Amino acid sequence: MNRAAFFISSILAASLLASACAVERTGNGLAPTPTAPGTSYLGTWMSSSAATAPGACGNFEWRVTNQTATMISGLFFARCPGNLTVSGSAWGEIKEPAATSIPVSATAGATGPGVLVCEVSMKGTASVDGDTIRIPYSGTTCQGPVSGTEVLQRH
Repeated sequence: MNRAAFFISSILAASLLASACAVERTGNGLAPTPTAPGTSYLGTWMSSSAATAPGACGNFEWRVTNQTATMISGLFFARCPGNLTVSGSAWGEIKEPAATSIPVSATAGATGPGVLVCEVSMKGTASVDGDTIRIPYSGTTCQGPVSGTEVLQRH
């Protein structure tokens, strides 16, 4: 092989290798990509007070541990009428990037005085404003219906 042919074939091989190794990267591979640049709901969100209205739950805590472009989810805790201690799962549907209105749902189990098994479910539409989530909710427990509004702060 002459020197010119060797030089041309070397350049051609190097070009092919470089183009074959090109990688397009859209995330860091360690965590879900947030819904929009800078928008993350991950973390612990807590209300600051116990329920004061009859038929309302209080002491909400939502540990958002998973986030995708369309959903957030995690562990949920609360105290409900009848001295019920509630724990379960909560999730929200993100319908648009940087959403400020998120439909949320929670399903949980509860225990309390004289209660061994109690199913709890709640739904509402959360309003997000920075590090504050306001959730008007309604739902049911084994002690009856519950409803109210909780304001959660990121901790």
